[in-house]
Amino acid sequence: MSTWLETSRKAAAEADEALALPSLSDEHWRFTSLRGIDFDRYAVSTTPAAGETTGAILAEGDHAGRIAMRDGGVVLDELAPEVAAQGVVFGSLARLADEHASLLEPILGRIVGYDEKFAAENGALWTDGLLLHVPAGVKVELPFHAAYEIATPEAAQQWRVVVSLGEGAEATLVEEHLTGVPGYANGVAELVLEPASHLTYVVVQDRHDEALHFAAHRAEVAKDATLEWSACSTGAKTGKTRMETRLTGEGATGRLSAVYVVDGKRHLDLDTTQEHDAPNAVSDLAFKGVLLDASRSVWRGVIRVAEGAQGTDAYQENRNLLLSSTARADSIPGLEIDTNDVRCTHGATAGPVDPMLRFYLMSRGIARAEAERMIVEGFLEEALERIPDLRIREALTTAVMRRVPV
Repeated sequence: MSTWLETSRKAAAEADEALALPSLSDEHWRFTSLRGIDFDRYAVSTTPAAGETTGAILAEGDHAGRIAMRDGGVVLDELAPEVAAQGVVFGSLARLADEHASLLEPILGRIVGYDEKFAAENGALWTDGLLLHVPAGVKVELPFHAAYEIATPEAAQQWRVVVSLGEGAEATLVEEHLTGVPGYANGVAELVLEPASHLTYVVVQDRHDEALHFAAHRAEVAKDATLEWSACSTGAKTGKTRMETRLTGEGATGRLSAVYVVDGKRHLDLDTTQEHDAPNAVSDLAFKGVLLDASRSVWRGVIRVAEGAQGTDAYQENRNLLLSSTARADSIPGLEIDTNDVRCTHGATAGPVDPMLRFYLMSRGIARAEAERMIVEGFLEEALERIPDLRIREALTTAVMRRVPV
């Protein structure tokens, strides 16, 4: 292990030891309680579970590269020869860490720091994950695919992702967190986009309904670069995901979309930031959710505009459809603006199915359940259509709608 990586792990371990579990008194955790969760029951897995991952919805077809992690290690690690010939680096983070230290050292632990409990724990304990580097000017047509699965009951999976796109590079990364068995998943993704690069990043979280899923994703987007980030969440008993985008260069664009379905007594917490540190940058966030039974969702979104970031154009919205009187959605949008000449807007709604719309469909001979299903699909369509790849969009639509009662 490289000296810099040992130092990074040691710093993370010290921070993890010093930090307490978040409580309801912490601003980012006001609506998500960890009371009653015994994290000590989950054993950190350091080796891969035998067998192949199952249940991926986006693994079919051709890929530039594929990686699969079961419990603590990678069981599939492939990169197409023609893509490797372009100078692309892709594969197991543990395998590549020493060989590509010059790529990793400026990123790992620096984009997502160790000032938060779960990120610090991951920095100290991660066992594997992936590294993707696309050199300047290289455009990879086929997507890269990563799958993560807990295969041993009560295993703790500590995964980590590092993505680096050189100037003018283009790539698509699809990340799937599979159903597997009950356990505890904790991960970090650090993304760096150099000027004029373009990354399409799709994250699907479909963990077991009794699993725990915590993740911190953070991207830094340079001048004229574009991040198209789409998320879909349909799993986990308790889940909290941070999605943070920092626009560091003039003309940078961050476009974030998410759809989620929460049912039973499951709890989903989405925490987003859109940080504008340069002028004339654009961020656009659209999250839509459907809640059933006694489930609960929380979205906390902040747009931050730094001094000197004139010409900022930022928008965020969170819309929730409640299919049960006992379901609850909390939306907390916020603006922190330290400059003038900006356009920043936000919106949030939560409510039941429009009875007039349901009546209209039922008056045409459509059964009540099917009418509600059609309304739900139409409600989510706007967010799903922001995904540029048709195959991915159709697969996610099917995955989301299977959670909605017929």
